[in-house]
Amino acid sequence: MLSIRKLPLAVAISVLGFSAFSSAQAATEGLPFKIVAYDATYNLHPNGSYTARIHEIISPLSHFGVQSLAQFHKKYPAKMADLQVNKAYTLSPSGKKYVVDKNRIYTRTLPVVADAPEFSDAKAITVVFPHVAVGDDLVSDWQEDFKKPYFPNQVSISHTVPYFLQAEQVHIVVHAPADMKLYWAGSGAYQDTHSIQGNTQTISATLKQAHPEHLQPNAVSPYQISPTFTLSTFPNWEAIGDAYWKYAEPAEKVTPEVQKLADKIAGDKTGKAAVQALYDWTVHHIRWVGVETGLSGYKPYPADTTLTQRYGDCKAAAALLVALLQARHIEAQPVIIRAGNDFGLQKVANLQRFNHVIVYVPQYDLYLDATSGYAPMGTIPFPDVYHPVILVSDHSKMATTPGDSPAASGMTGTEQVSVHADGSLDASESLHLTGYGAWIWKDLLARVPMSEYGAVLHQALARTGVMAQSSSLKTSSTHSLNEPFIIHANWQTAPGVLLSNGTRIHLHYGLNTASLRNLTARLSSPTVKYPAFMPYGHGEWSTVVTLPKGFSWKVQKHTEQVKNAAGGFTETIDPLSAGQLQVTYHMALAHLVYSPEQYPDLYKLVSQAYAISQEGFAGNRAQQNLVCLASTTGL
Repeated sequence: MLSIRKLPLAVAISVLGFSAFSSAQAATEGLPFKIVAYDATYNLHPNGSYTARIHEIISPLSHFGVQSLAQFHKKYPAKMADLQVNKAYTLSPSGKKYVVDKNRIYTRTLPVVADAPEFSDAKAITVVFPHVAVGDDLVSDWQEDFKKPYFPNQVSISHTVPYFLQAEQVHIVVHAPADMKLYWAGSGAYQDTHSIQGNTQTISATLKQAHPEHLQPNAVSPYQISPTFTLSTFPNWEAIGDAYWKYAEPAEKVTPEVQKLADKIAGDKTGKAAVQALYDWTVHHIRWVGVETGLSGYKPYPADTTLTQRYGDCKAAAALLVALLQARHIEAQPVIIRAGNDFGLQKVANLQRFNHVIVYVPQYDLYLDATSGYAPMGTIPFPDVYHPVILVSDHSKMATTPGDSPAASGMTGTEQVSVHADGSLDASESLHLTGYGAWIWKDLLARVPMSEYGAVLHQALARTGVMAQSSSLKTSSTHSLNEPFIIHANWQTAPGVLLSNGTRIHLHYGLNTASLRNLTARLSSPTVKYPAFMPYGHGEWSTVVTLPKGFSWKVQKHTEQVKNAAGGFTETIDPLSAGQLQVTYHMALAHLVYSPEQYPDLYKLVSQAYAISQEGFAGNRAQQNLVCLASTTGL
């Protein structure tokens, strides 16, 4: 399984609300390609192996589509399967055919293998199509011989067509022995049939998606909501856990070396304190290596091997942590999960649903991600929260990881802003972060040289409309597992418009990830068709704005509040003195994922909160009004 230890840098920045590019922008540029035809025929064998023949026609619809598809590739696990291209060519609208030369079909080792050679056998075949233009058809015929199943006598096939792509014809046919017990289902517009003739059963699934849906920028993973055909030999999700247990149990053996280390780490600690010590040691001392495909994707390395090497993937780290805990007589078990923003399960149990392994300690109801890097005990990384999981044992069970409420990611922020008569600003900010909010910030900043922290702050401020002429940022240790994670920031702007009657002062909540600015950016319409994913939305922020001598605020203390089933928002305006004003707000969303039925309340809540934030204040100078708007762009 692919372990997702870290968010890609661009994704981390996007989650924090600083991304300049959105999925909505991509959608407005038009679809990059369409699926003209996808015909796949599988011949299954009782031992779980199979042969698949695939005929595929894809047509690029834009320049981007040409650039991305003219070099088409498929991945495969080289030690378990053979993959070959039988035929490939470009077909122009005029009917002219440009055959792909055999010398333009490349088999290559994927970069992930270079990073983790003993954990991965991932390869890819790349076909370089000639004479490709918008509107051409890229035709290819493939054959895959899957010789060794991931689990003995088990098959798992899953095919998803993203809901926002056009698919004129998708046809999947599966032939298998009539007595082979299979489970299958098609979601969305998939239509499936089943027939038996002689000793062979045939399952056929067909999809026509001529009119794709518009891309919903705030939707959960496309794999959760798009049309999917799934077929497997697993009768239920627990059966996958039982199969994985046969690999995991021997890997978690408490050897003398494991016992010796566990005793050394825990010392005289017992109970939860011992869990803390063993977890902290594993996070800090076992280097994570990323892997893909192959048997190593499902079979963990033995704990003592990982202990000797001091590196491993998610399964290896989880097996070692379980062994260390069991060495101290603390019950623990591996947990299979799909890290990301896929919060649902398909009707049919399948291996493709999972990509990560963590650990569960039932005595304390604790989920531990041994490859988290930055998450303290009791906090799981953001991609792990609120997910259906399999608690692996000889009798596996289903569960859901904690984190449905954004309250699991707490943020308290304070800001002191001094406004000068020349229009310049001096500001000092302090953020105290807990939960997966702290994990995201640590993950981001740990990959940035400390000398560049000021540039990170400058970029964040620029997104809120602040042109800072100087900025600095300091944090508590990104590698510490203690909470809260603290960020201190200072910034100054150049002189601007001289303060006078009618001057507007904007409140800019620079590093505030739970700001209305970030929330409104994710609410593109009053209603949605698919569940909406809101990765932030809980925090308290207080700003004290001090005017220069000779100016005073003209405002009375008051509080405004809006609350419904989606959450609550409170803003308090408090004049501390004639020239000093404190603005405090508290935002608390009720959920991480909002169903289409819950979403209208969320939209209404944020809309009303934003309206409150736009109400202005007034101040005085020599009998002239100074109008100060509270956050026209910042909050």
